[in-house]
Amino acid sequence: MGGFNENTGAIAGNAIMTLTLVNWATSAQGKPLSLRLTRQEPPPVVPAREWRGEVLPNGPPARPQSSLPAPGTNELTVTVAEQLGAGRCGSVLAVDTLRLTDPNNPRIRLLYPQPPHLPELVIKIADAEHEDSLKHEAAIYNEMEPLQGVSIPRAYGFFTAELDPGTIVPSLASDASTTTSTPRRLSILLLERLGEMLPLGQKLPEEGDLWDVFRDLARLGIEQTDIRYSNILEAPTSQYTLPGQVCPFHGCVHSYRIIDFDSARKTDLTLKRHYYNTLGYLGPILEGMKNNIIHEPWDIKASTGTRPSAL
Repeated sequence: MGGFNENTGAIAGNAIMTLTLVNWATSAQGKPLSLRLTRQEPPPVVPAREWRGEVLPNGPPARPQSSLPAPGTNELTVTVAEQLGAGRCGSVLAVDTLRLTDPNNPRIRLLYPQPPHLPELVIKIADAEHEDSLKHEAAIYNEMEPLQGVSIPRAYGFFTAELDPGTIVPSLASDASTTTSTPRRLSILLLERLGEMLPLGQKLPEEGDLWDVFRDLARLGIEQTDIRYSNILEAPTSQYTLPGQVCPFHGCVHSYRIIDFDSARKTDLTLKRHYYNTLGYLGPILEGMKNNIIHEPWDIKASTGTRPSAL
């Protein structure tokens, strides 16, 4: 079966060619419409060179070799459920999987696919104005392929569709006063659904593990420039998830995951420099959590006089 792991039955990150959203959009007359999006491969990440300070002598780390099989031609059909969050780039919504089929192989037909084939999923959506940001995030996920299911969510592709005139989709804006939008083009990043927000009012359990998760990113040269409370989640624990992968750097299964990489970058910074850049934001966030306080990046900027590159 194309794009399936022969040993576990898990669907590879490049196995889905088409994503169909059933009755999510509507026509101008209010008729429900299904949207069919096609997988696109984002261009590779272009590393940033600092040229001074604490940098690696040979430049940014090389991208790890991919372990994915040849791309599949499967079509995943889903319905859109509740909205889970919204931000600068777009909104995140839960989806329910209905079926997975392959037009080139009628023997492949999974109804309501779940583990061991697929975990619970979410979509991150963006309109034409924010497509480049979402495309960049998809490229960052590709760059961190060895960390998917380890320190970051599993990613199942970046999909786009041209929308017919008059097509109305649920709001893509973070402004709650806007309920609908009519973009010409729709972009979607299909991701594994993660666990809960971090607990407040106490010291974070396994705090050292969270620091190790950020070190994983740094080993691949990835700098998360938008470190904030809402971009750190617990690993998924529901019965409909796939088990976490063993970390290639720490030899354990991490308890936490990092998300939201639309402004992340690949750099030639040393691990030490990555650590201090992370410390400036993660440190105050963890301290505030103990006192039931959520420190946002702009709060930290005001108290330290520094500016996160994501803002």
